Formats: sequence, C-alpha cells, structure tokens
Amino acid sequence: MHELTGAIKDLSLDFKTGKALLTLSINEKQNAMALYDELRETEKLSFTVDKYREKRSSAANRYCWKLCGEIAEKLSNDKVVHTKEDIYREAIKNCGVWYDDEVEPEKVNWRCTAWQKIGTGWITERVDFTPDGNKEIIRFYYGSSMYNTKQMSRLIDNIVQDCKALGIETMPPDEIERLKSLWKAGE
Repeated sequence: MHELTGAIKDLSLDFKTGKALLTLSINEKQNAMALYDELRETEKLSFTVDKYREKRSSAANRYCWKLCGEIAEKLSNDKVVHTKEDIYREAIKNCGVWYDDEVEPEKVNWRCTAWQKIGTGWITERVDFTPDGNKEIIRFYYGSSMYNTKQMSRLIDNIVQDCKALGIETMPPDEIERLKSLWKAGE
C-alpha cells in the first residue's frame, strides 16, 4: 500500500471512453514516480482518495505530551522534580485501561519488567493477593498507543482538567475535540 499526500488539480472527460480523468498533484515526488513505474502496466487498480487528516501520533499524542511537560514544569520545585513521563504515567493510572491478572510470586518481576518494556505508559501495579495467598494480583495498564478514540479522549480530558486546575492554558475546546476525533489506535 502506498500512502501519498497531495491535491486534486483537474478533472476531465475522455470522450473516446467516456471515463473521467482525475489529475493529482503529489507531494512525495520520488514515491509517486516509483508508484507509477510499479503500476503503470496494471490494467485495473483499486485506490482511495480522502481528505488529509493529521495522524494522532503527530497531533493528539504530541499535544498530550506537551501538556504533560507543562504540568511537570508547574509542579516541580527545589525539592521535587516531576517529569512529563511521571505526569503521563499518573494520567494513565487515573483514567487508563488495564486488566488484572493473578501471577505466581516467582514470575511477578519478570512479567512486570516485560510489560513495562513495551512503552512509557505500559505500567504495572501490585494491587492484591488471591484469597488463598498463593498468587499476587497485578494490574497491567495499557499505553495510550492501544487506546481507541473514546479512551484517548478520556486521557486528554483528564490531562486538560489537570492543566486548568493549575492555571495552565490549553487549546480551545473545539480544537481539543478535533484532535480527539482524529485519534486512531496503533498508528
């Protein structure tokens, strides 16, 4: 699959065949030329043209991290230093998505370490023991890269709420809603 960006430049009609001819202006010149070379002899193609939308990784995710950095800066002082990662992890714990699992004591450290290596928001927490006391109950939080639009909206809303409580300026609500609506997990 080839993902290119650009604009529609012209639409005309081939009077011989009666088919529409759509002319596109492609931003990625090298990719467009390679695509042309690869597919020019193909008799039938399938393609999709859609409005360009900034991916969540460069919009909602970036904004989330920006706000976490501002909160960390506001909360840090001579005695306590907070990082944006600290703030992000706390937000994940406050409103994130998790599952609890019963883990044998000798496997707790291994399971927690392996989970946390997936990413910054992939955190674990020891929450309880099974009734028989033979296993620990570990809470495994998913990082926001796995969140759907509703879950990411909840995370951003939580961080924005914290910003407002601290007097940190945020985007206007309609712009925040636009960012949240563009979120797609796993991009």
